Amino acid sequence: MTAALELEAYRALYEKCPDGVFFTVPDGRVLSANSAACEILKMTEEEICARGRQGLADPSDERWAMLLHERERAGSVRGVARMVRGDGTTVEIEMSAQCFTEPDGTSRTCTIIRDVTDRVQMERRLVQMSAELRELALTDDLTGLRNRRGLQDAGSHLLALADRQRCPVRLMLLDVDNMKLLNDRLGHVAGDRALRAVGRALGRALRRADLVARIGGDEYVALALGLDEVGCDLVEARVREQLHAPATVDEVGSAIEVSIGWAARDALDPTTVDDLLAAADRVMYEVKAAKSGRVDR
Repeated sequence: MTAALELEAYRALYEKCPDGVFFTVPDGRVLSANSAACEILKMTEEEICARGRQGLADPSDERWAMLLHERERAGSVRGVARMVRGDGTTVEIEMSAQCFTEPDGTSRTCTIIRDVTDRVQMERRLVQMSAELRELALTDDLTGLRNRRGLQDAGSHLLALADRQRCPVRLMLLDVDNMKLLNDRLGHVAGDRALRAVGRALGRALRRADLVARIGGDEYVALALGLDEVGCDLVEARVREQLHAPATVDEVGSAIEVSIGWAARDALDPTTVDDLLAAADRVMYEVKAAKSGRVDR
């Protein structure tokens, strides 16, 4: 193939390429842009050249700095970043840039771009859906609190935080005493209302940073950092006050009776969430037994 034919072939490839193609120089000036690039960016070639790289790159997209650094380091780069179209909208671009040197020693860069906005949006949606599904798997449907799996997941992080802050942890285990009576006498709708009311009472009695979960039919757990015995008594009193409040009685049809057991963990103690649950369960059993006059001596 003669040089003239070879040049013509390259020219045809450049003009007919379905992907956008730029030729630029190191300072960011655009020397030429094919018709596909013009279509993607909704600009004429003259407008693209007038803007240059600085005018085409979305300044709010931090990916540009990393891509340009990699191109300078390696002489080529491949990645995704946003560009600004002629109408002011942005477009997610997958690019492949290769630096080369002309026969006369002039540095050039050939950049190929492709509109991947739909793909990027789909990927983001899939990530969001994955996060939402994970959250659903960790959440109790009825109360909106964490479920048992959610307690284990978040509880381990909370214990690690307590260790870093050298902070003690208190775990409260709560059981609804009259759940069967509520369901039998008032129906399961009233029972569900009671369960939601317990969740609200715990949320109001504890701090926003504390962890509250429903781990069984009528069992709830709360994990709190830096709570002393006086604080535990206050939390317990607030919960019982909420569950005996006129608004709760009107909603459920009865006051809600509960038994509560506490367990404590010092900072850097190897005690796990399961260990704390077991300890609090033993205390709660003693509380229930005392109520019925069956305390084992």
